Amino acid sequence: MAKQSIGLGSVADDGTGDTLRIAGDKVNDNFDEIYTALGDGSTLTTPATTASPTFTGTIVGATLDLSGDLTVGDDVSLDSDSAVLNFGADSEVSLTHVHNTGLLLNSTNVIQFNDASQNIGAPSATVLDINATDEVEINATELEFNGTTADINANLDVSGTYTGGGLMTTGGNIVIPDAGNIGSASDTDSMAIASTGIVTFSQIPSVPINTIEISTQTRGSFLVMDRSDGFGSDAGDNIIDETDSDNIIHESATDLVGSVFNIIDSAGMVVRTINSV
Repeated sequence: MAKQSIGLGSVADDGTGDTLRIAGDKVNDNFDEIYTALGDGSTLTTPATTASPTFTGTIVGATLDLSGDLTVGDDVSLDSDSAVLNFGADSEVSLTHVHNTGLLLNSTNVIQFNDASQNIGAPSATVLDINATDEVEINATELEFNGTTADINANLDVSGTYTGGGLMTTGGNIVIPDAGNIGSASDTDSMAIASTGIVTFSQIPSVPINTIEISTQTRGSFLVMDRSDGFGSDAGDNIIDETDSDNIIHESATDLVGSVFNIIDSAGMVVRTINSV
């Protein structure tokens, strides 16, 4: 029912206003509606100052100061740019709308997940922290970091393929699985490392001149680096050639003593001579 107003007439005592009976009836109707909305029809069961009214339609230009809970059954829209949601008794945490960009969490506050130890925040204007007690799991087809430095203080477990066009620098060791390979895009197994540590090359290694040294303090077997096409006229095809006829660096510790080794280039020229002890 809409509010009923008492007719007062145009001027005092002109006889055009409501009679006392009609006026009293309107007053009663208005109070009945109020008591029904805020009570049981005859008694106000909830004080008007703490009532829970229901609004329909649009409230324009209103300032609400609510000390209790607010329940909204549908959408809530903050329809002004740079709108702010404040949290806390002194509004120490806030979310600010950034036009056409997103939401800005103020200061060094963090967004927590599950408990306080799982959070994302920015301790400064240049650093973003993702903190977890045990594990951060990212499930995506591709992961892209756009920043000067990505600092990961944890074990990195990558089940996919690492692809990078930049320089990878490590301050520690690089360990590959047993029987794993190191290679290039066109020759993925150019270096195969067995579980025993033995390295097998898929191509003939190429090294700069005068860069191979054989320790004179070592006794025992050496790596044989030789093609199987013999010795003599095609000696230039050999990588390392011993001066005796068996074309093998050595077979035993005694064979090393007194031997002379030549490092020969592809033209058959001796580029380095090594004398054993």
